[in-house]
Amino acid sequence: PADAEPITFRFGLAGLRWGQTGPLVLALHGWQGHAAQFAPLAQRLVQHGYRVIALEAPAHGRSPGRHAHPIIFSDALLEIRDELGAIHAVIGHSMGGGAIIHALSQGLPANRAIVIAAPSAFLDVLQRGARHLGLPARARNRFIALMERLTGIPVQSLDIAAEGARLEQPLLVVHDHNDAVIPYADGERIAQLTGAVLISTRGLGHGAILRDGAVANAVLTFLDP
Repeated sequence: PADAEPITFRFGLAGLRWGQTGPLVLALHGWQGHAAQFAPLAQRLVQHGYRVIALEAPAHGRSPGRHAHPIIFSDALLEIRDELGAIHAVIGHSMGGGAIIHALSQGLPANRAIVIAAPSAFLDVLQRGARHLGLPARARNRFIALMERLTGIPVQSLDIAAEGARLEQPLLVVHDHNDAVIPYADGERIAQLTGAVLISTRGLGHGAILRDGAVANAVLTFLDP
């Protein structure tokens, strides 16, 4: 986007920045996403006095890397935290939403968190992905075992909703009833277990929800102290 400034962190991680002053909002896209997806929302936030940095996860966009999984996404946030200064809020879309909750549970400092179209558990994401690829049951199990070896963490333990329930930060959940990638029930489960406010939309699906004006208004209302 013309109004976004490309930035590069140490270790080569890349991102986009909107605005130069005001409380910082850190954003993270999902699997096969990119930082520019946040442009419409970032522009609204800048108009209201915020600055926004959207990170490009490893193996996405201009960021280096050959592999990407939820822990790598989360670790990338933790890697750059010392370069950012105070973080007012973090926003994650899709797998990025799960990654920000995991990063917060590992010590990422932020006052507030927003997850948009996020999964409630990574095991469900892997199982849906394996089914989408047409893998038979035995191959699905091998796929999940491979992810456990890559992450070094039992996939069953990556329960995003349960991790979110242990956070102290206020949490906002935004999810569309017609999301064909991450079911609406995932957003409901996160909200139920965490006590978060759930903003429900219709007809936006998984991607357009980031460009919706009413969603931007809800985010702004939540961000303002």
